[in-house]
Formats: sequence, C-alpha cells, structure tokens
Amino acid sequence: MDARADSEGNINLIEAAAKKGAKRFLLVTSIGTGDSKDAVAKQTYEVLEKVLIEKEKAERRLKELGSEMEYVIIRPGGLKSEPATGEGFLTDDNTVCGSIHRDDVASLVVDALFSDKATNKVLAALDKNQVNGKPVLKPFEV
Repeated sequence: MDARADSEGNINLIEAAAKKGAKRFLLVTSIGTGDSKDAVAKQTYEVLEKVLIEKEKAERRLKELGSEMEYVIIRPGGLKSEPATGEGFLTDDNTVCGSIHRDDVASLVVDALFSDKATNKVLAALDKNQVNGKPVLKPFEV
C-alpha cells in the first residue's frame, strides 16, 4: 500500500481545484484521522496509522485553503460492501466509531455536497445499527 495517494494525491487534487476556482471540495478520509484518533481501538489505529497520518495531511491542506473554497470532510467508519441499509447518518461527534456500507456513504456524500449546513464541517459517517458501544447518537442534519 502506498499511503502517498492519501496525502500527495489528495493534496494535488485539492490544490488544483482551488487554483481552478472551485467553490467547494468534499474529501472522504476515515474515522481515526485527526481529532478522531481516539475513536478507534488502539490496535486498529496501530494497523492503519501510516494511512491515517497521510489522510490527516490532506485534511489539513484542505482546511488551510478554506478561505479560497468551502470544504466538507467526511470520515466514514469501517466500510462494508453489502447493499445499502438506508441507516447511514452523519455526525460531528469525533468520538464515535463503527461501520457503514459504501453505498450509504455515497448517499451521504451527495447530501453533504449540496448542503449549506455542511460547509466547512468535518463529519463522521456511520450506520445507526453498527455503532460501537452505546453512545448517544447526535445525527447532523444536512
């Protein structure tokens, strides 16, 4: 695995979009990135650490360009490939972790892309029925 795709590749896309005058950029990273590091189990973080650090570099660059274009960062939990459940939700709670189906992430990304409420937000994407532990869920309405 070449983690540079998660930083250099994304940073190149972010900078090119800003240079071309894009109004908004939506970046999909992962729970465990940045201030959500403690949301994932220590063992999981250790396995994914190199990739998560690279994803954080891209997030940081996108935030730095926030005065030039709006951004939305979506951090999905563990990705599943089964069909959508329709139970996906976004939250600005950086302490939650769990799983979500890829198709549900795609739907949430489209919703967030066109939502003024999501402007300059970092949001986790999870399935309501696949959240670890028993946290108080605080869905973010887009």
